Amino acid sequence: MYSSFALRFPSAAEWRGRLIPLALPLAMFVALLALGGDRWHFYRNDNWNTAKTLAIAKNLSPDHNFRLAERIWRDADGGFQYDLYGRFPIGGFALIKLAILPFGGDVASEIVAARVLMLLMFCGAAALACLAVARIAGSRPVALAAVLLAFSGFYAVYAADEVFNESVMDLFGAALVFHGMAVFVQEGRFRQLLVKTCAALLIGWHVYGLLLPFIALGLGGEAIALLRSAASSSGEKARAALIALIRSRYAALGAVAILFGSALLAFNFANEYAARGGDGALSAPPSASAALKRFGRDEEFNEHRADELGWGKFMRRQFYRAGAASVPHSVARAVGYDFQLPEPFDITLAQAALGAAATVAALAGVALARGRRLPLASAVLFGFCWSIPMYYNTFERYHYFEGLPYIWLALALFALALMGARRLLGGRTGERVSLGFCAAAALVFALSVFHAGRLDRDAAKAEREKTEMAEISAIRDMTRGKSVEIFPYNSSAITERHKSYYTAGSYYKSFRHGGSPCEPRRADFAISHYRDDSLNPLTPGHRFVFLYEGMSPLDLCRAERRRLEASEPAARSVFDVYLQDGALAYLKAPCEPSDYEARFFAHLYPADPNDLPAKDRRNGYLKLREWHAWHPNGVSAFDGACLMTLQTPDYPAAAIRAGQWVWSGERRWEADMLWEVAIAPPPDAEALAFYEKTYQAIESSGEPVERTAFDLYLDRDRNTLSYLKEPCGEDDARGRFFLSVHPVDVADLPEDRREIGHESLNFTFAPPAGAIFDGKCMATRQLPDYEIARIETGQWIPGGERLWDAEIVVGD
Repeated sequence: MYSSFALRFPSAAEWRGRLIPLALPLAMFVALLALGGDRWHFYRNDNWNTAKTLAIAKNLSPDHNFRLAERIWRDADGGFQYDLYGRFPIGGFALIKLAILPFGGDVASEIVAARVLMLLMFCGAAALACLAVARIAGSRPVALAAVLLAFSGFYAVYAADEVFNESVMDLFGAALVFHGMAVFVQEGRFRQLLVKTCAALLIGWHVYGLLLPFIALGLGGEAIALLRSAASSSGEKARAALIALIRSRYAALGAVAILFGSALLAFNFANEYAARGGDGALSAPPSASAALKRFGRDEEFNEHRADELGWGKFMRRQFYRAGAASVPHSVARAVGYDFQLPEPFDITLAQAALGAAATVAALAGVALARGRRLPLASAVLFGFCWSIPMYYNTFERYHYFEGLPYIWLALALFALALMGARRLLGGRTGERVSLGFCAAAALVFALSVFHAGRLDRDAAKAEREKTEMAEISAIRDMTRGKSVEIFPYNSSAITERHKSYYTAGSYYKSFRHGGSPCEPRRADFAISHYRDDSLNPLTPGHRFVFLYEGMSPLDLCRAERRRLEASEPAARSVFDVYLQDGALAYLKAPCEPSDYEARFFAHLYPADPNDLPAKDRRNGYLKLREWHAWHPNGVSAFDGACLMTLQTPDYPAAAIRAGQWVWSGERRWEADMLWEVAIAPPPDAEALAFYEKTYQAIESSGEPVERTAFDLYLDRDRNTLSYLKEPCGEDDARGRFFLSVHPVDVADLPEDRREIGHESLNFTFAPPAGAIFDGKCMATRQLPDYEIARIETGQWIPGGERLWDAEIVVGD
């Protein structure tokens, strides 16, 4: 009578059937851990997305009605205030919260846990995609090779551990639905597809881009079949056919997806509106304002981005993303094809043509393929069906994660190509070739992960991050339950990108929300990257982040000003500029708000260009600050003075350029330089010998093409223009040198320069552009490769007069 409960062990064949689907995600996870490099820190390009998402997850709590908040702080009355970010569904943040809960506030451990969760979701997405393609292709080797190649693309391997809804989590959600589609079209299991669709929507919105073509093509196919069957029938049968179409499971899928997604968004909106006390316009909560921007209903937002909203540029960017996703990263590197992050401002036709060709080839393959190919067709169209409705969002050049939906185009392309090759070869030969493709694809994936893991890798920076995180964790333990001020806005470990996560879960009173950073308000503790032993820091053993008791931000501002003014500035201009203790500081007194309304910049030129992150090597310098203008939340204004400090990297600098400029027109090149300084250490003996040798070589190369305040030498073989002057000192080389290159053919110019007809290569007389030594001045500028008609150059003092100018006719 107990025989029905007898234990039965699976056979060897059954074990193989169960374990083989697990082999792919397990192997990918091991490869990502072993080859992906040091991926556990914020210093990569995705740091802001990762920090923001972790902060929202950390703050997720029933105590705050599960509001999606980047920051939670207490106001003067002790009540909670929120910086909300509610345009994403809640499910992804809940998963991250569960992953980091066991680590009790240890910042480094929480980061590792969240990144491992993303890696697991990345590998899970690959496994689901493999199972779906195996169903469609009828071959596991074909599916395995296609998935490995598609998941070797630049976007995939770069974002494999990014903690962000719109990258790995959306990738997993799309894989879940893609597998549900394959099962549905083969077995008709509609409820499974509905459940997978709702689960995917809980963690991200990208899945709508996959559902849109699937539902549209499915309804279209059914409509054609119904109309054909009703063509010779009575009107009553035609009406019956129309009713059957309305009752279609594709229509039901669309309705469920819209209703479920709307419910998730309504939950966020209600929470946000309640957090604002029910006051203000209905368009004010983040969920509503984000939707207005993304669907083009925010006129101010559209006007601000008017020069980027052309459909030509937009579609070129989409094809660029399709191409970047369709070429495995290691293959692209091998042939010298470079996919930059963030994407280039100007995408060439060749780059766009690659993606267009991949799209056409995939669509042709779908059209020629036999059997139920609806999921593959949906995969090809996924990226475009997401990006085109989201036109006003996906044009942003730093939104590289918008390229992830194009992974599915690559998957369809590789699957169709391998299916065709297997069918053409046939029999055992086709199977053996498929296994060979699997081995090659595994190697391609491993190399792609290896190379991507080293993008923006910086061992010194990683070590610094690790130390800062440990110091912040210790401070959080010391201040738990107390009111804490963060100062200043732009400190190293508490930068805008990081502070929301570092302080998440701790309700810091008046946490840098509005007003000047140097207000006299007083909390139980203050955190700063300024070390002042006269103020008795509670963390004297720290290197980067210091805790003070009973201090106000104003106390810390005054202490930093006293420290700076006790030393000599590295350069004097409208602002005094100081370089010391690994930081660049601007100070001005007296100072008015009008003094910091204009845009500031600080560019660091390293002694060794290889020290730069990969994304900055094209420019040759690191932007310490340029993209973010100063404002009351960014400058420390107090006692009639203005103060700002920027952290400099640990590697040696050849020079630093700092200054301030304002837009003079609608285009980036139309700017007025208000002031500019160059800071460079004095050259050593080796550098002096090199400068002298170079100076003599240029001077003896022939007659200058122009003699003005400087002698100008044009070397056509090396395609350079050199500036020499003797005797010469800093007063002779002050200000800014302009260099405008006019080509013979305007089409040779970058697209955003063709309107003005020339390219600007302006510079200041400091390394690496120029050098002042032993009473001589020397600068050499590399000219563009295209045929040049003429060159205009000269020198001016920003905000003042032009000192000299010259025109050089180059073309015959």
